[in-house]
Amino acid sequence: MISFLGTWAGLICGFGGFLTAIAALLYARARVAEFERSVSDLDWQQVSELSLDVAKLKKAAQKWQNNANAQEKVSQKDLLEQALMQRMMQQQPNIQQLRKLEM
Repeated sequence: MISFLGTWAGLICGFGGFLTAIAALLYARARVAEFERSVSDLDWQQVSELSLDVAKLKKAAQKWQNNANAQEKVSQKDLLEQALMQRMMQQQPNIQQLRKLEM
């Protein structure tokens, strides 16, 4: 009796899995059909040109950002050097320049 119920439970689970797979297949087919309807009147040549334009704009933006980052790095380096020079001048204010005297 137990094996009989186990067999029926297995068959019912298998049938449920089969129905779930069929439902997933029909859902995917409906999604693909909807996508095909939405792109049926699309001009693919224009889409490819737009994608090239986007790629060019992205590359230009990256170059601009790299240049801005390089400029910021240089300005930070200059500020650091100026601060270091001011600090050195504050620490040694009494040093006079040596003059070359001829004898």
